Amino acid sequence: MHIETELDDIHAERLLALQRRFNQPLPKLVADILKKALDETTPSPESEPGEVLHIMEKHGLLGCMDDDQHLSVDYKQHLWK
Repeated sequence: MHIETELDDIHAERLLALQRRFNQPLPKLVADILKKALDETTPSPESEPGEVLHIMEKHGLLGCMDDDQHLSVDYKQHLWK
């Protein structure tokens, strides 16, 4: 993929300094920076629905309230009383 961008002087200088420091071709350096940024924004396994339920159960948060057994059906009645 070909990507063209224009950087201001400060960011261009910082990118060139990184290139000198790591002694890598610019395309590889930019690909590595992009990969790292994307990896950091990837949802953690804790955000998986099954894992969230497991964590809630582990800490005693599931079933910790006494209420209507049919809450999944008539929850609106409880929310807007």
